[in-house]
Amino acid sequence: FPVTITRSERRELAQFCLDYCLENIGVSKRKGIPKFSIVKGKVSDTFGQYCPVKKTIYVYYNECGTVGKFISTFIHEFTHHTQNLKNYDKILSRVGYENHPLEIEANEVAKEYKQDCLEQFRKYIMSYE
Repeated sequence: FPVTITRSERRELAQFCLDYCLENIGVSKRKGIPKFSIVKGKVSDTFGQYCPVKKTIYVYYNECGTVGKFISTFIHEFTHHTQNLKNYDKILSRVGYENHPLEIEANEVAKEYKQDCLEQFRKYIMSYE
């Protein structure tokens, strides 16, 4: 991630991503709006995670490397917030992470929306200049 990006800019990017996801992907009334936490990751190659108990999206900004990766990670984790995760661990132990249907779906949603979100974020940033 660019060293020049400040903590407040990371939070602003995350808030932009959250607003984008709510508008374009939607969220169930039952689960409500997730919280997010933008923190320094400790596990290499882990870009983010979702905690269903706290209803919180975590993005490990230092692992993301680019704004695009940050956005796709946020969208991926947001997708988990919209999913039924009740049998997640049971399925995980059977098929593994790469073949997990909920991970596949989260990857597909992130891939589908990343570019549009990135372009809208660029426009949003440019409106300040």
